[in-house]
Amino acid sequence: MNLSRTEGHRKGPSLSLAKWGILVAGFVVFVLVCFYLYVRSSDKDYRSVENRAVRIAKQQAGLKEVTDAASHTWDETVWIVSGKDADGESWVVFEKSDGVVKEKTTDNLTKKQMLAKFESEHEGASAPIRMIPGWFKGQPAWEIRYWNNDDHLHQSLGFYSFKDGTMLKTYVLSS
Repeated sequence: MNLSRTEGHRKGPSLSLAKWGILVAGFVVFVLVCFYLYVRSSDKDYRSVENRAVRIAKQQAGLKEVTDAASHTWDETVWIVSGKDADGESWVVFEKSDGVVKEKTTDNLTKKQMLAKFESEHEGASAPIRMIPGWFKGQPAWEIRYWNNDDHLHQSLGFYSFKDGTMLKTYVLSS
């Protein structure tokens, strides 16, 4: 005996496997787009300041092609922009709050030359962890972070003249 006329004619689930797949794929795409927009918006302020630094380097220092732009903070925040002028000469521009300092690459130590000088003066020290151009005590400098010795207990942060690589100051960092 049938209690209901529709009991024998019931449909299966309203969402088939294909529809579930489309629904899940749509949700994954939605999450990825939201993540991309979040990362892009959180990076927006840094990128706008970087674009401003590049624009200043082109306008005030005469760079025609920019190869790198990075911020360095120690005593003050300085933007360091590398690039070439219209004649193809390589320059490094240090943008401070009170003006621009333009250094010709050939008149200063390159990263490779500074690394060789550092390794010759610090025998036994491991290779630098980080080596970047910076600004220290009112002048362009190389900032080098390295382990003091092979046991990797303490790191040091050394500042060296951008022009000739002479040591300006070294700080031993506690662990």
